[in-house]
Amino acid sequence: RIWKISGEGTMNEQIALIEEALAKSRGASLRGMPLDIAVARQYGDSTVTLRTQIPASEAPVDRKNAGGGPGRTISTASFFEGQADHPLGVERRDTTASFYDAEPQVQNLISEIERLKRKALSRGVNLTSPQEDVPAEDVAMLKQVFALADSTGDGTINEEELKTLHTVLGEPLTDAEARNAFKAMDQRKKGHISFEDFLSWYTLANSSSGMLSKKGQAYTQRFKMIMQKFEGQFDARNLTIMSHGEPKSLEYRVKFHYNDCGQLKQISPWHDIPLYTSDGNLHFVTEIPKFSRAKFEIATGEEFNPIKQDVKNGKLRDYKYGDMMFNYGAFPQTWEDPAHTTADTGCIGDNDPIDGVEIGSKIMHTGSTTKVKVLGCLAMIDDGETDWKVICINCDDVMAPKLNDITDLEKELPGTVASLREWLRLYKTVDGKPQNAFGLDEKALDREYTLKVIQETHTFWKKLTEQGSRTV
Repeated sequence: RIWKISGEGTMNEQIALIEEALAKSRGASLRGMPLDIAVARQYGDSTVTLRTQIPASEAPVDRKNAGGGPGRTISTASFFEGQADHPLGVERRDTTASFYDAEPQVQNLISEIERLKRKALSRGVNLTSPQEDVPAEDVAMLKQVFALADSTGDGTINEEELKTLHTVLGEPLTDAEARNAFKAMDQRKKGHISFEDFLSWYTLANSSSGMLSKKGQAYTQRFKMIMQKFEGQFDARNLTIMSHGEPKSLEYRVKFHYNDCGQLKQISPWHDIPLYTSDGNLHFVTEIPKFSRAKFEIATGEEFNPIKQDVKNGKLRDYKYGDMMFNYGAFPQTWEDPAHTTADTGCIGDNDPIDGVEIGSKIMHTGSTTKVKVLGCLAMIDDGETDWKVICINCDDVMAPKLNDITDLEKELPGTVASLREWLRLYKTVDGKPQNAFGLDEKALDREYTLKVIQETHTFWKKLTEQGSRTV
């Protein structure tokens, strides 16, 4: 006969069953029949199985004179049997242990189980606690996170790349935090980790079994904040814009809707589109397309802040100076606070989201949301207010790979900054108004300076919205 013991529950409970079976079998005469111990765990439509088969002798064996005793092997363990990517299960190398040397046998068996558990963790399955598996959608999300950190594309990341990832995602780590986190992931001590290592750590990190050290758990809390951001990650492909009212009328509006898990919701382009993209660039909302004149703008004083055409004295406004020579728009989740005086200009903010001028080759339509690369900015002074003009380029533009800072723009497209500055300086003069001025010696400031300005206006926006304000 074959003596077969199997059990359900956590892997720790199953280990106890195996040990019990081994203890019971020590004094039994198996009479040539093997002892087959199987531990199975159902995971969706698949089964994770660990088997141990112990060859038996023809007669009871005297432990005192048995010496090493007959060997036994641990057979291959099927992992996600039947799946396309693992049709034959995960190969496991055979190991031997003396059936009658009880303590080493149990230890070797547990070692094999631990190896299986780590393999399972790298697939998002927590064998220790069946209720703590990582859902498939979270695994896909984690792959996105890992890909952001993998700067070389070789499928691994090092400690510095892990630290950079957190900076990009807005949760920077100290050197000590990065070191402790990476140590917890790099179990093989190779100096780099694969996605399987990363997922194995994450599965344990989200376990309530206390399997991580206090240092690891502290890092886990930080990482959970990042995952919460990704769970609500904005995808511009889910954004829809709809026109309401007659074009060229006072009632015309461009409204924004977002497909949130199949439900279309109206959103604000100012408040609900994130400023930063997942790769550290910025979102830019086009108000006025290149080569057009209608002065469209985000309606900061209306609910959901749709885009409308500006009005003065009851009439729609157009640029009489001439067609806009660039795509003009705004950066979401920013605000130039009128209560703040900019030290470098000596002027207050203009009470609007910070403006952007996109200098790429394509014409963007009103309401389009585009990932852009920041190059620099001009400190325009309009009616005594600071009115920053951020110079940027569509990340998909043919020139984007060559342009990384304002000096590159002058090198690759000489005269662009001068032409842009003069257009902004003179466009109001056709209405009998004075020229606009520029601070900081009229210089175009570099990318580093500009990003600090944008971050400052993002901080002002946070303070505004924390007070419950969504209109100004």
